[in-house]
Amino acid sequence: MTLTRREILRLVALGAVSTALDSAGAEEQKPNLRQLGADKRLAIGSAFSTNELNPDDESLFRHELSRITPENELKMTAIRPTRETFDFARADAIADFARRGGLEMRGHALIWNNDRQPGWLATLSEAEMRSAIEEHIERTMGRYEGRIEVWDVINEPVGTVAFGDYMLRDGPFVQRLGPDYIALAFRAARAVAPAAKLVLNETHTERDDRFGRNYRRRLLYIIDRLQDTGVPLDGIGLQGHLQPDKPFDPHGFGAFLDEIARRKLFIEITELDVNDASFPDDIAARDQAVAATYRRFLRTALANPAVRSLSFWQLGDGASWYFAQSVDENPLGQRRPRPLLYDADMRPKLAFDAVADELRRMPERPRG
Repeated sequence: MTLTRREILRLVALGAVSTALDSAGAEEQKPNLRQLGADKRLAIGSAFSTNELNPDDESLFRHELSRITPENELKMTAIRPTRETFDFARADAIADFARRGGLEMRGHALIWNNDRQPGWLATLSEAEMRSAIEEHIERTMGRYEGRIEVWDVINEPVGTVAFGDYMLRDGPFVQRLGPDYIALAFRAARAVAPAAKLVLNETHTERDDRFGRNYRRRLLYIIDRLQDTGVPLDGIGLQGHLQPDKPFDPHGFGAFLDEIARRKLFIEITELDVNDASFPDDIAARDQAVAATYRRFLRTALANPAVRSLSFWQLGDGASWYFAQSVDENPLGQRRPRPLLYDADMRPKLAFDAVADELRRMPERPRG
């Protein structure tokens, strides 16, 4: 008899676990990631969506995690369909679940300068854009005061378009305000929540090719300009959407983490998963390759004491953005992505074991 983690948790809740444990083999012996992280003072989290507001998923997330991140529900596209409208219903539902389950909730993301933002932003003047940013941050952070301690204030600012000495992602905010939109958002966030931890979240930095090294350099430039001008910045989020077909150099990535830590900023791994598109079709071989990719990345990332949290971009394959993209592109396809710690039936995979092993071997985080 093989039970999924969901089934075991349900039996625990019903007081029927003793019989199940005798017949479930080694499945129930899987470690608790939350406790493994807590033993080393590392917060363990995952993206979470309103689709997972059901007893089975809620039990699993409470069991394994210490924090959750709304995947899309706190983004401006979800909250602000029009300039006059603030719709927090879905974000509130996740906040209520976090409260019930004793989980931290991480704020993601206040300002994301990309082409998927609400269309009304493109109609604003420079002055109106400044006002819109400040209003959005004030209303959103104010609503969750005391419930969210860490916020991604700016998401993915780095890009390939030159704005003065900056290389930034194009979008409505930078088109109106240039690089100033970044400092404006951080200052507005500090004014609303003086005790909150304010984070700049970025992607691609684990890649050790020209593209990835450019992202590192451009991100450090933004950090230095913010710090030089007294902009409140507490930490850096590194997403970690790992692409195994791109080079990864532990020494180079480790040196980059050291550069961030040297600037007195904490580091969070915020959106970890593995793109398995370049791996074999065979599921066993693919799962082994995904697990090895997690292990290689975490061996370097968790060695740096400035890394204080580790969050995955969902726990189960069926909820992954890669999975949804695969279904959209090929509804009848036989191969589906397996980028996460659990499969689509929420059974832990080799990736889970690899992560647990790396949590055991990582050095303890410093206090404070």
